[in-house]
Amino acid sequence: MNPQHPFPGTPHLGPVPGVLFWFKAYCVLMCFIYLAVALGSLFFFLFPAEKLEMGQTEAWIIGGVFLGMGVPLFAMFLVPFFAPFRPWAWGYAMALICIGMLSPCFWPICIPLMIYWLKPEVKGLFGLRV
Repeated sequence: MNPQHPFPGTPHLGPVPGVLFWFKAYCVLMCFIYLAVALGSLFFFLFPAEKLEMGQTEAWIIGGVFLGMGVPLFAMFLVPFFAPFRPWAWGYAMALICIGMLSPCFWPICIPLMIYWLKPEVKGLFGLRV
């Protein structure tokens, strides 16, 4: 049993790669962003449409889009904190990194994350053959 490994019994034998910390930090950042988007939807639901200078239907549609985007994406970025180190979790994390790459603002974070996520040490942590 390796004392440096967070979950004994998984196939990984070496120390935990540092990219795991940065991936979790990325997930925390994205959770905060999508929580803010979800909470921002309340602005469109609670304020009178006249103050927003739009119709009530428009305000509800925008609020619904914000809520419909914020809540599921917030939940998606929470999953890695509870997921086991299994091959599907590695692919799921890769998909989350790809979601971040949809915005050029996150390229400085996501490109290095992806480069290190593809390394054999990380794949071995999740039980993938290298």
